[in-house]
Amino acid sequence: MPMTAVRIVDIKGLYRPGSPDSSAPPGTTRAAGYSPGYTSLDNQGRVYINRDLDGQWARNTQLIEITAEVTSPDGELPEGARIRWSARDPDDPFNERPEVHPAWAPTLDEGDYDAAGAYVGPAEEDNEGTPDRSPSWEEVEGYPLSDATETSASTAIVGMRSTIRRHMTDIAGDNLIVRAEVEAEGLAQAAADETGIMTLWRRIDVEYIRMESAPPLPLGQVPAHFEPVFTQLDFSEERVIQDRQHLALDASTLGEQASRFVSDVFSHAGEPGWFCMIAALEPHPLPELQGAVLFTGAVTILDGGQGERRREYVEIPGHHPEASHVTFRWNGERIGFSVAIAAVLSDPPRTELWLEPHDIQSEFTAGDGSVAHAYRDRLFFFPRARRRGAAWEPPGYGVPERVEAVVRGPGAAYAAGMSPTIDVGAARYFAGRTILFTHHRAWWDPERGEPRRGYEQGTLHTIVHELTHAFGMPHKCGYFDYRTPRRRTCSMNYRSHWMIDADQQLIPGTAGLVGEDLCGRHVKEIRRVRLEKNRGLRWR
Repeated sequence: MPMTAVRIVDIKGLYRPGSPDSSAPPGTTRAAGYSPGYTSLDNQGRVYINRDLDGQWARNTQLIEITAEVTSPDGELPEGARIRWSARDPDDPFNERPEVHPAWAPTLDEGDYDAAGAYVGPAEEDNEGTPDRSPSWEEVEGYPLSDATETSASTAIVGMRSTIRRHMTDIAGDNLIVRAEVEAEGLAQAAADETGIMTLWRRIDVEYIRMESAPPLPLGQVPAHFEPVFTQLDFSEERVIQDRQHLALDASTLGEQASRFVSDVFSHAGEPGWFCMIAALEPHPLPELQGAVLFTGAVTILDGGQGERRREYVEIPGHHPEASHVTFRWNGERIGFSVAIAAVLSDPPRTELWLEPHDIQSEFTAGDGSVAHAYRDRLFFFPRARRRGAAWEPPGYGVPERVEAVVRGPGAAYAAGMSPTIDVGAARYFAGRTILFTHHRAWWDPERGEPRRGYEQGTLHTIVHELTHAFGMPHKCGYFDYRTPRRRTCSMNYRSHWMIDADQQLIPGTAGLVGEDLCGRHVKEIRRVRLEKNRGLRWR
């Protein structure tokens, strides 16, 4: 039997993955676009944070404009008929995906689990952000709004149509379903309509700059690794610039010189919604002999200093102020440490090598993009101890007190990528500026003048790593990635480091497992980042 029905016919501000975006700058292919009539019935629709209805940057603005059309068997509606709009917050389904490791699922959606961490079931009302206005409904001219609460509102029907705006929350991964139904006195039956799940995403344009002799980066593989954090990375068409073989004279000046270089070439610097990715060549000239061996033999691991200044060191014969790296070998294990201070002593001639610990940032949170916030909570692991604040606790890496060691000079390791920071007053900020050194010896064969086999897969980890810094995130979290089964560790780790367990102690045999995906903690905290509050980005 025919009945009155309402149908949602259009949603401005909602973007469909795979649909072209006519507003994209020339040369840029955006991963989602506005598609007339699309209502996210596939549950894949994206609403962009800090964007207006035309997709343009608008600080603290994320909204949609929904239009519904009413049909009636006799072509008329009772006097005073209106559309009743309602909104609900469905469960975030990401943690139920089969690829998500059960250990990370409660981190991603704690509302689905009890206090003991046991899965209960999908729980709605789990959005974390706040809308840019309250109530979240806004009147559209011509369709008077009334009875607005946070969850529902009523609008007039004009010419069998009605339109309303709904303001959304400001955390990536938050979601919403909107329902429309006709309400009128004497109306017996009316069919309602509702959208699919509409999810909050960030949309970031990335300016891609490549030095002429740098091989192209595998940027087509990058966006998929940021989909779990609900961030859409759209890379611009590459802009080729003149070669600069080295950005700095040495490692000590690299930070300052790289920052100046990025400022010179990043044409969209300070424009809201823009990061940059630069394919450069080498960071600085490398020694003729990489990591020359200075000493091999047994050493004793000692420690000195008090509280937060306490460190471990070894002593080797001879004067070796150039000592840069120490590798320990024991019981089939191997671990290396950089030298923080090489103290030359006499009578007899010897050198104390004070070791730089491996730092772990396991309890980081989303912040303001400052380096200080990213590295506020830290653990330090030495060969034989862990330092947490002033507390000194064994076993660290569990290296024997007396152990075989190899000491090398400069060149044992150097940067494959970096994220030059910006100073604002006394604070230092990540600023969406990333560099990858394509002629790094791990990827580049200098004799043949071409990338080594596996270059694309090898560089992908570093690209994801550096772009994650753009969100103000620290490296070396010490965790496995979010996937199951557990085969790889988070992209933000270093290949040379071991990971940590639930007690924040090191897990032997976990070096060299770094992949391209993020851990569950990085996934969750990146979603929570409000990039517009990062002063280093200068997004006005």
